[in-house]
Amino acid sequence: MKVGIGTYSFGGIASYLGLGPTLREKFQTIKDLGFSCVELLPVDLDNDVEDIKKWLAETGLEVTSVHAEPTEEIVKKLAAIGGKAVVWAGTPFCNKAEAIEVAQQLEAMAEMAEPYGIKVGYHNHSQEFYFDEGKSLLEHLLDNGTKFFSQLDCGWAQNGGMYPPYFIRKYRNRIVSIHVKENSRVQGPGGLPESRHSGAQRASAAFANVKELPLEEREKILAGFEENRKANSSRFDVQCKIGAPESNMDWKEIKKALDEQDFEAFWVVEREGFYDEHDKCLLDDCTWLKENID
Repeated sequence: MKVGIGTYSFGGIASYLGLGPTLREKFQTIKDLGFSCVELLPVDLDNDVEDIKKWLAETGLEVTSVHAEPTEEIVKKLAAIGGKAVVWAGTPFCNKAEAIEVAQQLEAMAEMAEPYGIKVGYHNHSQEFYFDEGKSLLEHLLDNGTKFFSQLDCGWAQNGGMYPPYFIRKYRNRIVSIHVKENSRVQGPGGLPESRHSGAQRASAAFANVKELPLEEREKILAGFEENRKANSSRFDVQCKIGAPESNMDWKEIKKALDEQDFEAFWVVEREGFYDEHDKCLLDDCTWLKENID
């Protein structure tokens, strides 16, 4: 089992905005911490393809995926550096009907990406486990398409009230990867999610072509996200040390469920909450997974 990490874990929203360490610096840190593969962000692909390939060769890392809305431009760039999946990092939808709309969009994206050898996936947070007409929104999504995949964020799934091994087994051969995120308590999916017709989906435009924005503008966007995070800090306080006594995650059973698929799903550590110094948390995650999951 290869253990990967997302560049998102090196700055969060700041990473989306192209602030902080360079991609080459992140690759070196990722390698030094013991990870063998990496999941990118859209801004990472603003680097020259040949430079990215050079930095991957220098560190021995592989690219598994990129968290981005699946466009043909993104798909082509990912294929050029040997990636495997473009994963949509979330879009609003609030009921079964809207889940079907998103599923149709994902099906079209998957058809577009298939000739490039790239899979298309959808990444969940907790709100996709809001129930409508007897099922969670994420179940409605997957039930209304066959060509796209799920990247199951296991921590957010458990936090939202969905037991990851059950979900993985229910959607056998639809789980392209998982996000490894610790969780210490179930908080539920929250209230009615945003509608995809409310205009909320346009928030993703903040990350489009971010390097074209002045530094001051990017810093302003970051400040806005940080204020929102402070207002919702309880959603992130649940991310404890991996394998901690308070954890309610069963990573071994998750691994067993994934092993029942006909292909290997890749594991991507993603941290939004840190219980100690940044690099120490990530090193602990990598070490624990290598020592406890086989």
